[in-house]
Amino acid sequence: MPSINASEVVNSARLNGFHYLLVAWCSFIMMFDGYDLVIYGSVLPHLMTQWSLTAGEAGLLGSSSMVGMMFGALSLGTQADRFGRRRIILFCVALFSVAALANALASGPISFSLCRFLTGAGLGGVVPNLVTLLKEMSPGHCRNRLINLMLSFFAVGGLLSGVAGIYLIPAFGWPAPFYLAGLSLLALPLLYKTLPESVAYLLHRDQQVQVAALLRRVNPAHAPTGEVSYRLEASADARATSMSALFGQGRALSTLMLWLAFGLCMLMVYGLNTWLPKLMSNGGYPLGSSIVFLVVMNLGSLIGTLVSGVIADRWGCRKTLVLCFALAALSISLLGLRPDAALLYGLLLVAGGSTVGCLSVVHTLAADLYPVQVRATGVSMAAAIGRCGAVAGPLLGGLLVSLSLPFEQNFLMFAIPGVLAVFAVLLVTRQRNSNAQPLPQRSL
Repeated sequence: MPSINASEVVNSARLNGFHYLLVAWCSFIMMFDGYDLVIYGSVLPHLMTQWSLTAGEAGLLGSSSMVGMMFGALSLGTQADRFGRRRIILFCVALFSVAALANALASGPISFSLCRFLTGAGLGGVVPNLVTLLKEMSPGHCRNRLINLMLSFFAVGGLLSGVAGIYLIPAFGWPAPFYLAGLSLLALPLLYKTLPESVAYLLHRDQQVQVAALLRRVNPAHAPTGEVSYRLEASADARATSMSALFGQGRALSTLMLWLAFGLCMLMVYGLNTWLPKLMSNGGYPLGSSIVFLVVMNLGSLIGTLVSGVIADRWGCRKTLVLCFALAALSISLLGLRPDAALLYGLLLVAGGSTVGCLSVVHTLAADLYPVQVRATGVSMAAAIGRCGAVAGPLLGGLLVSLSLPFEQNFLMFAIPGVLAVFAVLLVTRQRNSNAQPLPQRSL
């Protein structure tokens, strides 16, 4: 019986309705990821007043979702290689939807923190698997762009959370945006019916009939005659455990530096999204304008994520990340100089675009670094360790506010991680897995 490499069938496919639907669902989920996380920055000033929170307590409250994301990435995200990408994604969507809806009913810091933790756990488990699923099911010529398009909806969610903060909170109070966050629960039945499993996972379970049917949807031009079997190229680490494979084949330094870059990126993203309105308000800007600044920064995030995907397909992930991290450090540090309105908005656009642009590309870098047998584990572990930075970001902002530092020093502290991340990315070396598909772009 002839044997066909299923990865080559997926890699050579033309974009079609299957891919559009897959990207649409992943983007929809990613939008709620951005909404659920960024909304805290909008409600934070109101919670500090209503519950008489100190800056340190507010930072701890903001970090609860990040701790949840780290827990979710470790406990849920890494299980996708065992239970399948689809099952984990569906479970995580249900978890973060219910938890976000319950957040609106929180009566104090403790219940609010618990709901934020559970929301973060669902989001932490779902995002790495969205990246993995798109990585394994997208055509090779546009893979990075599709992944970054999906990740750009984090910024769309952030924009919506800012708009909700501007219009809903004054009219209905701080719980109102969380009721909107629970709307993702309504999409779960349709998501259950239409979201596919990845070819790679089905082949690991030797489900040849399902693989053949799925490949006909992925690549309608693939029409083998007679009975065939499908396979994946075996990698040198195929018999290694998931964790040992992350450090095998000369990947030890690259894995550690990838984790560091992930963490530094998330520190900037979540630290700024949590504390930007408060920092700007403390700097003399009206609170309403400070939330508008958050909206502008997330508009830049949307633009930057889309642009970074195109650049990554042409330059490769490492060069793109070096550029984005450098721009992030420069633009964030300049925010502290109190520029005029036009320059301020320009810097916020660049800061949002470069930081979240880094976050999208670093996910792609992680997916490229590991062989298919441990890809979900590799991406999930990188995201989980990176959540240490996401936890540190809100805590750092709370510390800076409590120290009452000069305005410019606050932003300088958020810029330093960008400089360190440049050197971390440069130490991530190119891997050539025997199961990697040759791509026309020069991605890592």
